[in-house]
Amino acid sequence: MRRAWAEGVGTFIVVFAGCGAAAVGGAALGTIGIALAFGIAFAAASLALGPVSGAHLNPAVTVAAALAGRMRAREVLPYVAAQVAGATAGVGLAVTIARGRPGGAPGVLEALSGGFGRHSPGFYGANAALAAEIGLSAILAFVLLGATHHARPAVQHALSAAAGGVGMTLVHLVGMPVTGLPAHPARALGAALCAGGVALDQLWVFVLGPIVGGAIAAMALRGLFAPEASAEGTRTAAERAR
Repeated sequence: MRRAWAEGVGTFIVVFAGCGAAAVGGAALGTIGIALAFGIAFAAASLALGPVSGAHLNPAVTVAAALAGRMRAREVLPYVAAQVAGATAGVGLAVTIARGRPGGAPGVLEALSGGFGRHSPGFYGANAALAAEIGLSAILAFVLLGATHHARPAVQHALSAAAGGVGMTLVHLVGMPVTGLPAHPARALGAALCAGGVALDQLWVFVLGPIVGGAIAAMALRGLFAPEASAEGTRTAAERAR
């Protein structure tokens, strides 16, 4: 339960900071500034909460970790539920603040929801949006989980924070013009629940894509790291036999 709570708190921090930057200062910050806000928030939350839960802070990463054998399957549902709750709270608070000035912020929920077709910032279609979600989620999960594979416990959390921060920045730089909310199904679901309408109709892309991307990352992790780990285990057993 404590690990799931950590995931919820961390996801809230990331989504609130990133969506807050987009909703309040998006015009001034631009794509680069918003991407950095997500990346910095992820790094900060990961440093604080990594020792508790591993700081996935994204269902795509949790799916990849489970399929790669990095966590127990029974922990996936509590992790994802907490991430969705944290993301929904983060979106809600960001929108509340954005609407707190005179004139409010019309269309802020629609902007944070993103989408494809005419709801895409760059008017990209469903196929392009799905491809972006799959590819960017695979990259994010692979980078985050792969960076700590051979690390000593003392440096794992620092590496995870650095890799996650860089990964989050990268996927937002690439994905924001395509869908507006790349590689984060919890944030997509949170925004869709708040916005309703078309956001809910298009949600399937932002759930299916990251799940597939996480599965691809898990296969890559198993293929690249498992044989090496097996070889190390064989060498160790041979040395002990001597």
